[in-house]
Amino acid sequence: MFMNIKKTSVSLFLMLSAKIFCQQFSLQDCIEKAHQNNTVVKLAAQSLETRQKLFKSTQNNGLPKLDLLAGYNYIGEPLRVNLQQVKDGIVEGSANQAVYSANTAYQQVTGNQLSQQVQDVIYQTSKDIISAVYPNYNPEITKQSYFLAGLVVRQPIYLGGKLKSSRKLSEEQMKSGEANLQSSKDITTYNIALQYIQVMYLNSMIEKQKNSLESLQKNETYAGNLLKAEIIPPYQKNWADIAKAHGEINLKSLVMEKENALYILKDMMGISLDEPVEINEKLNETTEIPVFMSSGNNADVKLLQSKKAEAETGLDITRSLSRPNLFAIGNVQFFRKDLPVITPPWLVGLELQWTLFDPERRSRNLASESLVKEADLLIEQKQKSVNLATKIAENKLVSLKEQSETFDASRKQAYATTEMVRKRMENSLSSVKDVNDALQLQYETEKLYYTSLVAYQTALATYFYITGNPENITSYIP
Repeated sequence: MFMNIKKTSVSLFLMLSAKIFCQQFSLQDCIEKAHQNNTVVKLAAQSLETRQKLFKSTQNNGLPKLDLLAGYNYIGEPLRVNLQQVKDGIVEGSANQAVYSANTAYQQVTGNQLSQQVQDVIYQTSKDIISAVYPNYNPEITKQSYFLAGLVVRQPIYLGGKLKSSRKLSEEQMKSGEANLQSSKDITTYNIALQYIQVMYLNSMIEKQKNSLESLQKNETYAGNLLKAEIIPPYQKNWADIAKAHGEINLKSLVMEKENALYILKDMMGISLDEPVEINEKLNETTEIPVFMSSGNNADVKLLQSKKAEAETGLDITRSLSRPNLFAIGNVQFFRKDLPVITPPWLVGLELQWTLFDPERRSRNLASESLVKEADLLIEQKQKSVNLATKIAENKLVSLKEQSETFDASRKQAYATTEMVRKRMENSLSSVKDVNDALQLQYETEKLYYTSLVAYQTALATYFYITGNPENITSYIP
């Protein structure tokens, strides 16, 4: 007996602990949690952060670029001066120069020129001497390896609008990232709302099934009393037993459906499936038609509009490619002594780059213009689709409101019918099976009514999503 009391106490403690630590979530809580943890939203947020950093980097693309250029070079053979190739010219020229110098000096002293024979002797002697001392090899003028290093600065002066267009494109891409993030949040909010509505529906049906099961249990007890008093045959008691068993199975099935629905909701929120979450809200039985609004705030349309702005900026960039580029340049060399030719230590200048002929230029321009037109058509198509969906959603809301009101009247009539059949049974004017049938019909009308409420609230959430205000559903759902 002590062990039974201990087991009961432990079970009761666990149940109370689960109730205490199980977190209650409203629809707004679920949406906020999903915006923080849902993978789709986090991916869109990360993409936006990347675009913001790229946009920030383009703000400095007009500043000069400073590069350190350094390199080590090794050549297969040292650079040489090819003296043998110019030997004949040098020897001949030097001999002629010697004759000319001797003749000039003799003429200044004597007033006469040297005889041709003497000139020939001087020429041949000079030629023989120079040929004898002239190097018979090609001398090296550099080492086989050398190291170079220097700083190069390049400052854009005029790029034909390329820098401005580049910054604008990066800004438009950032705006597209913002629109994509908002679109991801909107679709996540919409999906969360639909799943939350499903959980509320199951809460309502569980409550109604419990009430129905309680009535079936009372009917079974009453049938048992009648059987003991030998007022009804045994098979009528069996009908009551069967109806009660079916009610218990239906209740267990609904509880399991709710558990699975909560798993799906937790997955959408991006939280652990093992985290305790409870939602006890039931379907709101008030079918209030909202004030219909314009669909101009649709996130998908805004995303396409931002894509069009990107395409227009891309067209500007494509056109700017045909304009010249002008740069100021500067170069400072650190290591020059090992070079075969000693260059100046620094230089400054202007550099012009202009593509005068590009066979692909016209095709690129036409393709960019076509992309802008394509974006216009996509926006027009999407806007028409959104306008159509908005009108259909508005009509559905009116129709489903009337439908739910009809089913509400039907279920109330079913309540009255069940009560009438029960009183007739107490007066032996109807059977136990008649009561079971009435209870089953009552449950079915309840199910139809709450199904119509689910359809209405789903249509309401869809309407707000289409018009670009999905979070407005929280004003109609607890």
